[in-house]
Amino acid sequence: MRIVVLGCGFHGRGVAYEIAAAPGVETVVAADLNPARASRAASKTRGEAAAADLFDPDALDALLAGADLVFNAVGPYHRTARPVVEAAIRNRVPYCDMADDHEAAELLLLDPDWDARARAAGIGVVTGCGIAPGITGMLAKLGCERMARPRRVAARFSWNYSIAYPAAIHHFLRINSGLAPQFVGGALVRPGPFAEPETVRFLAPVGERRVYCTGINDPVSVPRSIPGLEEVTAKGCFHQEEANEFLEAMVRWGWTSYEPVPALGTSPFEALIAYLNSAQGRGRFDIAQEPVPMAIRVEVEGEDNGAPARLVFEGQDETRRGTTAPSAIVALMLARGELGFTGVRAPEGCVPTAGFFRALAAVPDVKLFEIDAKGEARPLAV
Repeated sequence: MRIVVLGCGFHGRGVAYEIAAAPGVETVVAADLNPARASRAASKTRGEAAAADLFDPDALDALLAGADLVFNAVGPYHRTARPVVEAAIRNRVPYCDMADDHEAAELLLLDPDWDARARAAGIGVVTGCGIAPGITGMLAKLGCERMARPRRVAARFSWNYSIAYPAAIHHFLRINSGLAPQFVGGALVRPGPFAEPETVRFLAPVGERRVYCTGINDPVSVPRSIPGLEEVTAKGCFHQEEANEFLEAMVRWGWTSYEPVPALGTSPFEALIAYLNSAQGRGRFDIAQEPVPMAIRVEVEGEDNGAPARLVFEGQDETRRGTTAPSAIVALMLARGELGFTGVRAPEGCVPTAGFFRALAAVPDVKLFEIDAKGEARPLAV
């Protein structure tokens, strides 16, 4: 198989390494706007390097010629999903990504034209395959499969702020700027920025965190994938309260706006991101990380055998493999033709839970648990 990975940043190169190590993969093409970064990734995959401008259709077409799959690891996905999916459809190449913002999910999953175009091209498009969304959606699917009448899904997460990973800060600023939907009462609603805070007690060593409504894919993708649910909510935060206060202030004072300001010569958001990425910004906005893993928690509530039922799952990831491993697992399933569909789906809408979690169990850096009624955790068994 020949697989093209677009984007050789922190997670993109990790996905490339995971895919390159899989049986049946002959070539991984590591492509990036920065040729040097692509070359460094290709040297570790023993594959090919290529320059890639996602907004150059001719260049994308040339890059996708003869590919068995394209994996899009370039954010922000509200800008990059459209041109790459369009290229995948034009070239009849299956597409996969780890898109983690609600705008990309709404674009691809709520507009039936994308599904129709992908089916007409005879390809599968799978969006949102990382840890949250991705593992969270698959845990929601697992819980719903184990329950006769699932009604509500709650996805929660907490993770480390890091100035060394500005793309994550950009992402979290964007998805908390006020447009993020939640699925409540059978419909999407938009409660606004930093809405409905609640305290969640994650497994040790993460512990108690205060989360709020946020814009990952799950409220869009899970009810589309699992019919009959009445509510799907997603809430998250950074581990560091100082980081959450910083984000909330930036949203409150308008620094997440993309509307150009003549005096700035750009938009407030683009000016803020440029400052964060500068030497001066990195010095001012560096917040010490907490020595704990990223935590996810998924609760499924409903009825089973005529009685109220509740299932709880948690996950912990101390490395990037919580994002790269599930992304590679789904990408390889899609490239091998194992998912058996054409059109546009989220992982929970097309990936078998048993095969997914068995593959993920082989990744020691990702720990998944199920929590019993007494609050005791045991390793997830599928």
